[in-house]
Amino acid sequence: MVSVIEMRKIIIVGAGASGVYLSILLKQSHPSLDVIVLEANKTPLKKLLATGNGRCNLSNKEMNISHYEGDQLDLVKDIVEDFNMEEAMKSLGLYTKYMGNLLYPRSEQAKSVKNILMSHAENLGVVFLYEQKVEDIYYDGTYHIKTETSHYHSDGVVLAMGTPAGKLSTMDDRQKILRHLDLSMKKMTPSLTQMITHPVYKQLKGVRVKGHFTLEKDGRILREEDGELLFTQYGVSGIAVMQLSRCYEEGCRLHIDMMKEYTKEELKDIIDSLQELEHPYDGLVPYQISALLEKTKPLPFLKDLTLEVKELREAQYAQVMSGGILLENVNSSLESKKYPHLYAMGELLNVTGDCGGYNLHFALACAKRIARDLKE
Repeated sequence: MVSVIEMRKIIIVGAGASGVYLSILLKQSHPSLDVIVLEANKTPLKKLLATGNGRCNLSNKEMNISHYEGDQLDLVKDIVEDFNMEEAMKSLGLYTKYMGNLLYPRSEQAKSVKNILMSHAENLGVVFLYEQKVEDIYYDGTYHIKTETSHYHSDGVVLAMGTPAGKLSTMDDRQKILRHLDLSMKKMTPSLTQMITHPVYKQLKGVRVKGHFTLEKDGRILREEDGELLFTQYGVSGIAVMQLSRCYEEGCRLHIDMMKEYTKEELKDIIDSLQELEHPYDGLVPYQISALLEKTKPLPFLKDLTLEVKELREAQYAQVMSGGILLENVNSSLESKKYPHLYAMGELLNVTGDCGGYNLHFALACAKRIARDLKE
């Protein structure tokens, strides 16, 4: 176990949610510890502000490990279940509420979360240095962190720089940044993102449908989801599609059942009963789909529209990336097994969760785990 007394200064790389929260916890427990946060952007918590469409989906009532993928899931389960988001935020003065299974701040504003976190961190004396894009990290008995403009050294380092997912993230290759540290990593690929398909129904762009969606390859079901799908100019989007994207494999197909409440026989009877109308499907589906059904076979289109998934959209459109630092590199405190006082946390680890607050919950839970074990 590492003793914080051995450290006088620790640098957190990344002013995202996990990095800022950890800085608070460390200063609360160890006021004499110098805590410095390096951030590539001009401001902190940029991605947090976009979470939950600006409302900040903090967590989920159903925190089952089945909502996560990665290596060492027993450790992930232990970390996730050891963290109570409601109590953690309440201790900072941020009150929350459930909307269905999703946990939000009572204000329903991500800005509230940012203001609370930054107020605590700054009042505790955490030092934030912005526009510090890290290019290299190496260890020679002390840690050296090189940015585009400066060179820092410290007794300890926390890797909290997230992934290249999303337009608000830096697109830098994390593996390149960590090239001088012996950490095994799984290649990062887009996850929780949209699908580029063939064919593309551009005439349906902007149309949302609810239904049952199945991702399949060679007759093998990769994943199924109930929910909402959005047709786009490149393929499909929507929460259900993003959930399915976590199980994407090259050559897979997406099956869309827009009428899951009806069997094929029941839907056929409905379709037959509408044929005498001038526009028979206007009362059944959105008008854009209705127009299309008049030119095709309606039953297979509505019950099993099949699209070839050519690829997932690029990292800048993804909510998260799968892959990252393998958890086999770290112990239960998320400290490197090879380097003293080197920690990795949150999205940078090879752990991805479903939409619905799972990834943010894991990120902040990692902060608690690191801070908890530094107390011992």
